[in-house]
Amino acid sequence: MELNEQTVTAFAQGIADKIVHEQADALNNAFDEEHIRQLVSENSIVYSGFDVEGGKEYFENCLHLGNLAVKAVSNGGDFAFVKYYVKDNQHHIVFRTYDDFNLNFMDFVVDTVQGVLKIKDGFIYNMGCLLSQNIEYSMLFNLMLQTNPNDEAQWLQTAQEHTMNGQSAKALQILTDHQEGLKDYPLYYQLLIANLYQSNPKNFVAQLDKLKDETDERYLLLHKLLYYFNEGKVMETENTVNELIPFTGDDPIYLLFYAKSCLNAKDYQRALDCLITAESALPLLWDLWYSELQCYKGLKDKDGFDQCLQRGKEAYGMSDDELSGIRKKLLG
Repeated sequence: MELNEQTVTAFAQGIADKIVHEQADALNNAFDEEHIRQLVSENSIVYSGFDVEGGKEYFENCLHLGNLAVKAVSNGGDFAFVKYYVKDNQHHIVFRTYDDFNLNFMDFVVDTVQGVLKIKDGFIYNMGCLLSQNIEYSMLFNLMLQTNPNDEAQWLQTAQEHTMNGQSAKALQILTDHQEGLKDYPLYYQLLIANLYQSNPKNFVAQLDKLKDETDERYLLLHKLLYYFNEGKVMETENTVNELIPFTGDDPIYLLFYAKSCLNAKDYQRALDCLITAESALPLLWDLWYSELQCYKGLKDKDGFDQCLQRGKEAYGMSDDELSGIRKKLLG
């Protein structure tokens, strides 16, 4: 198998096509498992973890990203191959998952392994790190909790519990006090960013900018996009999309996020125009359809609302009762 744009893009598109048909193994089996195992085993503690009961199974489960992608699709979301590029003589493919206005990109490096194309590693946007790094530190975290309860990892677990309980101030205090011992764990920044938002949403972007020397730019841009569209900050959403495009390609999913930012800003006509454009490049996602209904409601366009409602019935096979429920929910 030659390693070139044609073979690599065909490899990536083949995975994407199977994922949208809910075949998780298309991605699960695409990884060079032995290579990634060698990468994470450079950490001697993690290396020993493969001999601990359940260690090998935990490692393998971490590579089952296909399961997560299929779950997104089955929830009414989407999965797509969005970009191919070469950098430093390495062939990259970028996949995107979408589910209920949650967005993630996976930038994988592809190479040949015994004549077959395999994914060697890659940057996971919503983890803020390489796949191998996330697996390494996930395994390390679990091992430390099992074998050395007094290790700094205990504080990460406590911060995680506070986060889940909505106790942002307590979580941030722990993350600040134990930063040096915890910052190498990808989970540290995931918890930090979540709690920075929960504790002070208005100052969230400024706090993200303070992390630019510590974390990957792509990670911060993804968080900014999710913040801006939700707040209805249209110009900021557009600017952030334009910053992401050089990394991810001009993915049509961005049209949905830009439209939603317009919708949240109550600019219904611009939102609707953008959604109609997005329809030509995306499957009729539930969120896209439902956002169109919200636009027609905002515009007080009854005919447009009814026509859009009917398209959803045909697309999703809904009953008249289900359709009536949606109408009542939106129009009262």
